[in-house]
Amino acid sequence: MFGLYPAGPDWVQQFNAKTPAREIQQLLVSHAGFTAALFHQPYGPARGAVVAIRNGFVVMVHEENAAELELVVAPDVEMTNLLWSHSNGYASQWSPRELNALSGCDNWEQLLKVAGTRFRAACTALERAIDGSLVPADPPAGTASTVSTVSAVHAVVAPDPVISSSYPDDDEVPWLPSDYLQDVPQEGLCDR
Repeated sequence: MFGLYPAGPDWVQQFNAKTPAREIQQLLVSHAGFTAALFHQPYGPARGAVVAIRNGFVVMVHEENAAELELVVAPDVEMTNLLWSHSNGYASQWSPRELNALSGCDNWEQLLKVAGTRFRAACTALERAIDGSLVPADPPAGTASTVSTVSAVHAVVAPDPVISSSYPDDDEVPWLPSDYLQDVPQEGLCDR
């Protein structure tokens, strides 16, 4: 049984399955655009191991080797923090720039709309993987360019990659203004 998640019960959907977790993972990765996960437990022990990840939402399994699996779709940790902040009145703690960097959305209304759409899509994909109806969809002939144009118009900007990547020459040192960094000689040894 899964525990409660900080984003709240509106952002969690539970499923049961007899299909092994690794097979569900393969279906989600192969046919639904998910990324395979390493069965890590971001919310702690007995709260679910991540099977697959897509667009800020995770599919987790309670016990990987159980005869009947209990699965859940829930927001990942970053999305959980954003949704919790919004639902508990702390939305103002996030600047528009931070919101954009973390979610690719410019405002809370857009974030909630996009998150809801992505949550429903993840739930639908898992449901189809469980019932065996998840297969790659072939686009109708001649509509590939139309679909890509519509997708480009409605696409949300990807999160800022600079936040999560370091520069090759930074040596793990945080960026500080040049006038902040200065050489100061050590005056004595600390071997008392």
